[in-house]
Amino acid sequence: MDIYIIKLTLIYLFIRPTNLQLLINVRNQGGDVMQENITANVSEDTVVLEFMRLDGVFVSQLVDFTNEVEAVKVIIPGEEELGQSGHQTLCFLTHAAQADFITPDAMAKLRQKNPGTVRVAEEDKGWRQTTATSWAGRATRLLSVAAARHCAQARDRVYLRAADLARWAPRPGMDQSSYMSAVTPFPAHALLSDSSDGKPPLGACVSENDGSKECICHLEVCVNWYPCGLKYCKGKPQGGLSYRCGIKTCHRCYRYHFYVRRRDGCLNYT
Repeated sequence: MDIYIIKLTLIYLFIRPTNLQLLINVRNQGGDVMQENITANVSEDTVVLEFMRLDGVFVSQLVDFTNEVEAVKVIIPGEEELGQSGHQTLCFLTHAAQADFITPDAMAKLRQKNPGTVRVAEEDKGWRQTTATSWAGRATRLLSVAAARHCAQARDRVYLRAADLARWAPRPGMDQSSYMSAVTPFPAHALLSDSSDGKPPLGACVSENDGSKECICHLEVCVNWYPCGLKYCKGKPQGGLSYRCGIKTCHRCYRYHFYVRRRDGCLNYT
């Protein structure tokens, strides 16, 4: 019987999925403790990091390593005192920096020795600013099936920028123009830059009181803790080889700018 159990255990170790789900307690910059849920899917080559902010905003960041696509989904609840009902879902696609997040395979090997520990990131990577230039439309599925599934709830509020379109390699049977024809660019006057500061000439939504007027929204999201690299230690003097002995953790904030046809479509996050 013991041999039979051992055999079953060995079979399980070989065929079990190499996915991982971690629940991390994280301290944000304000000193509050929140939880992050990190899922690594080795078969899809993706990592998803999710958390709920203290203001009720839900953030879900997907990184598709195979297709080099990062999709940040933000679900923003309406504020009842402002007459806003329901919620709004936005999604932002950017070219994934491979060195900014450890791979799903490496992530799947992580284990928590002390699950109750409150984590603080070792390095602050500062702000990454993105000014979207178009609605993604059909390009989302062309770029990444995983990102299309991740952003499905956002519908027509999936945004990207032309600079990233140029960085994604064409898929088999496609060329670069396939991406360009699949997106819907913002109106030309929303893309023009003012020579003095490089910002679009349209005003920020935060300063626009007329709910029917177009404007530029901005949204800020901070990921307080995520595995951004591997650590290596030196072996014994006689061997001299280095080995993986841990992970490096980082903090990063994102600032997204994007065009809206009506100020009242910007909710209260400008």
